[in-house]
Formats: sequence, C-alpha cells, structure tokens
Amino acid sequence: MSSTRLATAHLLEQIPIFAELDAAAVEQLAARCVSRSVAAGHVLFTTGEECRGLFIIQSGRVRIYRTNPEGKEQVLHVEGPGRPVAELPLFDGGTYPASAVTIEPTRLIFLPRGEFEALYRARPDVAHAIIRGLGKRLRHLVQVAETLAFRDVAARLAMLLSDYAEERGERTDAGVELTLHRTQEELSLEIGTARESVSRAMRQLKHRGLIEPLDGDRLRIPDVARLRARAQGR
Repeated sequence: MSSTRLATAHLLEQIPIFAELDAAAVEQLAARCVSRSVAAGHVLFTTGEECRGLFIIQSGRVRIYRTNPEGKEQVLHVEGPGRPVAELPLFDGGTYPASAVTIEPTRLIFLPRGEFEALYRARPDVAHAIIRGLGKRLRHLVQVAETLAFRDVAARLAMLLSDYAEERGERTDAGVELTLHRTQEELSLEIGTARESVSRAMRQLKHRGLIEPLDGDRLRIPDVARLRARAQGR
C-alpha cells in the first residue's frame, strides 16, 4: 500500500462510524478515497444539496452552519483535522442538512457515496460493523444531547473537551494533551453559550484541576474520566 493510502487508512480508522471495520475493509475504503486541497472560503456543500459523499479533514478547518430565512447564520460546528463532515446523509440517502465552508486552506479526503455503498453491499460484514459503529455513535449523541439540555456551561464544556481528548488527544505520563484548533468564540457556538461563559467555565475546570492550560491553544487533561464525570454531573 502506498504512503498516501496508508495515511488515508489511518484517518479512516479514527472515525467512530468506521471503528468496527477490520483492516481489509479500511484498506478497501481507502482505495476508494480521493484527496483534494482547497482554499479558505471554499463551499463544500450547501443545505438541501444532494449528498455526493463523505468529507474527512486531513488538515485545516471547516465551518458547518445553517442560515435562517432572514439570512442569519448559525454555526453548528467547527471541525478540524481528523474529523468527518456530513456523515448522516451518507447513510440515509437524504440531502445535506447544513452547509459547510472552509475557514482556512484545507486538505480533504473524499469518499464518494457510490463507492461506499458498493463496498457494504458486497460485504455484509462491513455493513454489520458500520451498524455497530453507528449504534455506539447514537448512544454517545444521546449523552451529548442530555448534557446540552440539562447541564451547566462547565459541564457542557467538559463534555466537549473530553470528546476531543478521546478522539484526537496525545497520551502522556501526565495525562492527555490536546490542541483545540478553536477559539473561545467557536467553542461557545458549539455548546450554545456566550464566549464570556466559556471563559468562566475554563477557569472553573482549571480550578478543579480537570484541565491544565499549556502554550497557545493546547491544554492537558490529567484524567479524562474525571472530566467526563463532571460533564455528567458527578
């Protein structure tokens, strides 16, 4: 396998919906992917557009948003390296539920929907593995929805940071180190609060020893389980 395909396979392995796939299936998916580089401000898709496939961010950042009838934009997520964009329509055959635009020069891996469908139709074991992955993802999203609806800002931020730590953190002897790739304004949009509230929540988590700020936008989480317990109100 070429170095490019190896890198693509490694990226696919980090995505929760593909976590249950064996190495052969991941390699087959990687062979069906194409890479592309785009400039800042490039629109990947718009709300209501027919789904062409799954985008995975290799480097750079993408803003996911919706626009109301008056033209006001609501940011839903800001996704960075290693994150998938537009998972849902890949499975249900529907249109893209939101719009996506690159914030900075971005390199993407693209998995065409037709290629993905051909693989899981030809291999039932792949379909079953993806269903298991989706089930785990759904359980997690239920927990996220509960936290956003019923917990305070510090709990919501703790949930977000613990997710980031498990998805892309670097394990060290002192805990998990993480580069956020996000401003406090972007974090506030993701958890539905004001930037000032995120700043206060950061201080609360720091005071309790749940996070340790490092240089720039890096931080250390000494114990991810303790941070997630704070998110769940324990």
